Amino acid sequence: VIDAEGKGLVNRKVPNRIEGILRVLEPFGSGIPVAVESTFNWYWLVDGLQDAGHEVHLGHPLKLAMITKAKVKTDRRDALTLARLLRSGDFPEAFIYPRETRPIRDLIRQRGKLVTWRAREYSALRLRLYRHGFLDHDRNSAKAMSDEEVESYFSDPRTRHLLQLERARIRLLSSQIAGLDAAIVEATIGEVGLERLRRVPGMGLALAPVVFYESGDISRFASPPHYSSYARVVAGCAESDGSSKAPRGRKQGNAHLKSAFSQAAVHAARCDERVRRFRDRHLLHRRGKGAKPIANAIVAHKLAVAVYHVLRYGKEFKHELIFGN
Repeated sequence: VIDAEGKGLVNRKVPNRIEGILRVLEPFGSGIPVAVESTFNWYWLVDGLQDAGHEVHLGHPLKLAMITKAKVKTDRRDALTLARLLRSGDFPEAFIYPRETRPIRDLIRQRGKLVTWRAREYSALRLRLYRHGFLDHDRNSAKAMSDEEVESYFSDPRTRHLLQLERARIRLLSSQIAGLDAAIVEATIGEVGLERLRRVPGMGLALAPVVFYESGDISRFASPPHYSSYARVVAGCAESDGSSKAPRGRKQGNAHLKSAFSQAAVHAARCDERVRRFRDRHLLHRRGKGAKPIANAIVAHKLAVAVYHVLRYGKEFKHELIFGN
């Protein structure tokens, strides 16, 4: 705690309990501006401070380089640095996601993790078949195999036991994913913006909720380029003295939005004729292995621009405005 002149008043450790933290702040009254570092467990601290009437500012973890790059780094020094940055008006703030919709966002993020884990199990099953020389299957046919079909490839009981464990994990993950799907659909009934978003090419029951809830309050982005940058669908820039280098900052932004828009671009080009023609026009100007990923990235950027207008202004998606005639 520092005063208006920057003089230190309190600098000590407190147990991670909101009651103890509020007792320390109580002598200084309510409505105190408080800087909080954005760690993985900021929910309880920010909510508790806001409930007590304090003015909470959540720090942007990447932009707090003064702390992360300091030669001497301790909790006391970090706390003093946060207070001084907040006092000077230089505190880099992050978005405090509303507590009302955090549970839905957490459901969606957990579903994404389960889908990734299930994909690894499918991959492990295919690799086991390949390892023993069985090549008469592809990705989709391997997923559709029954337990009896998979076990028919092997006679060794120990190998069969490993296959049974992999199949059991796949069934468990599939069951949990289906349960989360039902919970997400039930929790999002009546969301007009989400229903409008599902009509954008590539979006659907799985990807539209990811984009909707990861975007949060879309009005916090001043323009489509700002939103596209946050969604990681545009490259950064490194320019000095008239010379440009390789783009930087590819990992800055929301990884969940990046994944969702990348998947939506592939799905839209596969299922929507007008999007596919747009993607193919960009393919004609490029050669090599990177041509298709670049063309898909351009489609992903276009989808991000469309999503911004759909959510910000409540407009319906129109192909001709995004992908031309």
